[in-house]
Amino acid sequence: MHKPFFMKDARIRLALVGGVIMCIFLGVVVRLLWVQIISGTELGKKATTQITGHLKKTAPRGRILDCNGEELAVSIMANTLIANPKEMVINPKGKKDQAVPRDVKREAAKLLAPALQISEDELYKDFSREGEYVRIKRMLEPKASDAVAQIIKDNKLPGLYFEQESKRYYTKKSMAAQVLGFVGEDDSGLSGLELALDGILKGALFYQEEKVDALGRPVAESSLMDKRPPKVSSVYLTIDSKMQFVVEDALDDAMKRTNAAGAAVIIMDPETGAILAMGSRPTFDPNNYGKFAQETWLNRGISIIYEPGSVFKPIMGCAGMSEGIVSPDTPIQDNGSIQVADRTIRNWDGSGMGAIHFQDVIKYSINTGMVQLGLKLGANREIAYAKKFGFGKETGIELPGEEDGILYNPKKMVLPDVATMAIGQGVAVTPLQMLRAICAIANGGELLQPYIIDKIIAPNGDVIRRGGKKVVRRVITEDVAAQMRMMMEKVVSEGGGKTARIKGYRIAGKTGTAEKLSPYGGYAAGQYIASFVGFVPADKPKYAMLVMLDRPQGAFYGSQVSAPIFRDTLQQILVAKGVQPSVKEELPSFDVHDGPAAGGAVPQLKQQGDKWILPNLAGYDVRTVSSILEPGKMRLVPVGSGTSYQQEPPPGTALGLGAQVKVWFR
Repeated sequence: MHKPFFMKDARIRLALVGGVIMCIFLGVVVRLLWVQIISGTELGKKATTQITGHLKKTAPRGRILDCNGEELAVSIMANTLIANPKEMVINPKGKKDQAVPRDVKREAAKLLAPALQISEDELYKDFSREGEYVRIKRMLEPKASDAVAQIIKDNKLPGLYFEQESKRYYTKKSMAAQVLGFVGEDDSGLSGLELALDGILKGALFYQEEKVDALGRPVAESSLMDKRPPKVSSVYLTIDSKMQFVVEDALDDAMKRTNAAGAAVIIMDPETGAILAMGSRPTFDPNNYGKFAQETWLNRGISIIYEPGSVFKPIMGCAGMSEGIVSPDTPIQDNGSIQVADRTIRNWDGSGMGAIHFQDVIKYSINTGMVQLGLKLGANREIAYAKKFGFGKETGIELPGEEDGILYNPKKMVLPDVATMAIGQGVAVTPLQMLRAICAIANGGELLQPYIIDKIIAPNGDVIRRGGKKVVRRVITEDVAAQMRMMMEKVVSEGGGKTARIKGYRIAGKTGTAEKLSPYGGYAAGQYIASFVGFVPADKPKYAMLVMLDRPQGAFYGSQVSAPIFRDTLQQILVAKGVQPSVKEELPSFDVHDGPAAGGAVPQLKQQGDKWILPNLAGYDVRTVSSILEPGKMRLVPVGSGTSYQQEPPPGTALGLGAQVKVWFR
């Protein structure tokens, strides 16, 4: 019996439907197997990539510290405000049944303008730019950053984010500004040690992951992975901040008193070549370097050249003694002037001393005697000794922008050139070259490699580089050096450098006054370079110092304007560093004021109007006296060391702000 057709048809349909379902099921199974097993790893990576963002960050720049570990330059992480204009869309505001448009870009510009100190129109223009990444303001100060973050949060402003960047901060503002240099907005060093050591100090780039939505926006702060930035090496300098402060204070005072166009002071350890202080004027604040003229960025200690004048005479004197031409007792005839070819060369005062000895030539800076020596040395030996002492070539200190200086070609020198080179004319040097050459006399004849980096410490504490004494060559014998030290000591004790005397200490030095070279050739009329270079103590030198003033107004001789800076600066440093006087009998013997009563309070400056009344300063150490004078910004000039017993002006004197007070210690 045959089944009805519709029954057959139903079974066929059921089989077909079942087959289709089975095919779909098998397809799903195959697809799952493909996705999860065969392509699982690759698809997992794609999914992770789609929900993970990478935030580029910079590690903080390495620190720069002085020889005692005081921080001079540090980096802090600062927030930079970033906008994504595509997310700052106009959307409904308020209830669903309201259609009040909200102009996010205009609203954000209005709210953020005061906190960012950017005009509303300028902000709106930035928010309206094309693209998804617009940097609004870099490295906000913490207070401004907090204010901006609060405004964004309170007003639910979309499309605004923070990005962290490394910001350089110079802790002592303009102190050693030209030595340290500064960094640009991309955290790259642009001058000074920041430029020279950029490869060591610059923080490395690293990436921090974050979870994002389909539009690439961070979905939650909790999704950020806390990744510590890699540490960077630290650089320790030979600079002593306390000595640097004294030098900079002296420079500021000198600039005010002399109205000089520029100045440089360098203190160097003559036994090692370490730079202990280096100051230059005019100066700038590296925290805001863009607000200062580029001229202020120049480190005059290494980047200017000038005719040294009479401070060059000890170098030529050493050459003469090394060649056996002169000794300290060699007789010299000084007639006040000397004729060389068609040129008449005179002493600085035009007068002559008659029959003298060579040591008097150095002591009184007699040009005629040096000219006679120069003519006997001749061009070849003059240039040879100048090069031997390091002139005509950069010293190699770890600072950028160092000049070579200028020396004659001996083959092209005519007789007047030979004569004038002996008195420091016709050659050009840097202050550091000049100081290094004098240090060779101070230390017994060794020309040293100046250095300003004490050590570089890796993040793990290992010393990856260490500075230290490096002898370039021996330039003179110890005997010649000792004889020149004796003559230079007489310059200060008996000759033209008396203004550099520090009572109780043996000082050796040399003054110099030279006409300033004109950029158009020859000399600039009425413009001078005044300098003084010396070392202390003369018998066992511990500090060597050069002072150079460019175009001082009024008094312009080195003995008048530069030597007193040498004296006042080193006087403070010797006392602060505990270097005891070697000539006790030179110390003044005044009646001692009554010292402080046992357990009595330290006296204070009392202000009366715009004046300060000086108290009795007797009975205290130099630090205490300095702290007493600090409220009135008084400049302490200490003499000797130990406990104070005499002062000038006396107690009760009314002084103006910043006045000088001289105090004796024993």
